[in-house]
Amino acid sequence: MRTKIQSDGKNYLVTIPTEIMERAGFELGQRVEIIADGSTIVLEAVPEKSNDQSCSRLAAQVHTEALELFEGDNVAKDRWMNQPNALIGNRRPSEMLQTKEDIKAVRLLIGRLEHGSLP
Repeated sequence: MRTKIQSDGKNYLVTIPTEIMERAGFELGQRVEIIADGSTIVLEAVPEKSNDQSCSRLAAQVHTEALELFEGDNVAKDRWMNQPNALIGNRRPSEMLQTKEDIKAVRLLIGRLEHGSLP
């Protein structure tokens, strides 16, 4: 299995499948550090320190939720994240991951798309 690793300029963002997060005892969207040591991969919780990290955690959750929306298809998720969307003012979801308000708008859109309740 391969996964595309993205960067927000400070961190690398990797979507970890829901099943793995749950089995490891983490909450969806929780920030974890991935440590690879030979054939062992360790997931370790990253404590939140500031509002910036809170936004990073929420942004990671957006990527997780968008991946679930597209049923694990990273290509479709990335395409959607980088396309302007009329329902959020013709902005790209990927550009709206810097403030809690914008992140909330993207998450609301994902929820509406999942439930077919678009305006």
